[in-house]
Amino acid sequence: MKQYPVINDFIDKFTKEYYPKGSMYFTNDAERAEELQQKGFLGDEIKQTTTKKGKGKNVDDGRETE
Repeated sequence: MKQYPVINDFIDKFTKEYYPKGSMYFTNDAERAEELQQKGFLGDEIKQTTTKKGKGKNVDDGRETE
């Protein structure tokens, strides 16, 4: 799901949910997000950073604790 910062207060015309300035708007509907951006309610999409987990043994694996 994509997320966008709310830059101006608005009430979603479909869900009737209130989004105050500074909150986040989550959607999978790219057309709706673009419409809200054009009307000045949403900022640019915030890209989700993915973390890659390392492969192999953890450095601490096999270490005995006292």
